[in-house]
Amino acid sequence: MLRWWRNQIQVFLAPERVSLVGFARGFFRDPPSEQHYAQSVACAQTDVTSQWKVPVQTLEQMLLPIAADFSHHAQLHIILSNHFVRYATIAPQPALADPDELMAYASFQMREIYAERVDDWELSISAWNPGTGALCAAIDRDLQADLIALAQRYQIRHVQITPYLAAALDRYAKQLVDEHIWCVLVEAGRFCLAALTNGVWRSVRNQRVVANLQEELLSALIQTSITLGVEPLSQRVYLLAPEHPNLLTDNHDARWQFVHLSDESSPAAPYFAWSSAIADRRNHA
Repeated sequence: MLRWWRNQIQVFLAPERVSLVGFARGFFRDPPSEQHYAQSVACAQTDVTSQWKVPVQTLEQMLLPIAADFSHHAQLHIILSNHFVRYATIAPQPALADPDELMAYASFQMREIYAERVDDWELSISAWNPGTGALCAAIDRDLQADLIALAQRYQIRHVQITPYLAAALDRYAKQLVDEHIWCVLVEAGRFCLAALTNGVWRSVRNQRVVANLQEELLSALIQTSITLGVEPLSQRVYLLAPEHPNLLTDNHDARWQFVHLSDESSPAAPYFAWSSAIADRRNHA
């Protein structure tokens, strides 16, 4: 039986930059994919109401010259910057099993935090476990519609849209094995802090950087540990900060041990290390 692999287009969509990597796949490839195209383009933000409109327009311009090579039998995987996502933790609920009830409860939780803005959002929930809870993510409904419409214009039938936090936790799951997991994703102008205890979702803090990233991150860690009742005594904090490889490497606060996430088989995943590892290039090996 012949084995067929779909072409893949992987995208990281952020307010200030869009990064794209194309993998061409075919019969009996070994390795099963070859990176044929990579590009990272800065976005010139204007005074538009929706922060995501310029990046989506930029993505369409990036897809145009490669559509003939990659869109046929392609899968488009878009990772959304945390600038475009809002999160809430769904506490364990042993009696909650029905999917409709779960979504209604998640919607209620989001509304308690974000009020009527939820009416314009599309919600998604991570794999639900009544004993450990879940993560609820929300994106602008118009953003989702525009991304799907873009894919349809290029006849891409398989589209996956993933919040950055969910994508990172999936990728680095094998490294996140502590009793108390503190995971921080750092982007330009924002960091997202997730806390779990024995696999139970405890807190997610998606915060804009006002002035000093390091000071504000340390403050958020302390505030979250107090709220959760966790004593910050030599707690390990996992950092995914491609644009800040030296962030907190000189930390002298014994309460926290900062570990930069890496993958030995792929030290810089193309859609995580978008700022420096992806240069404009074509590689027709």
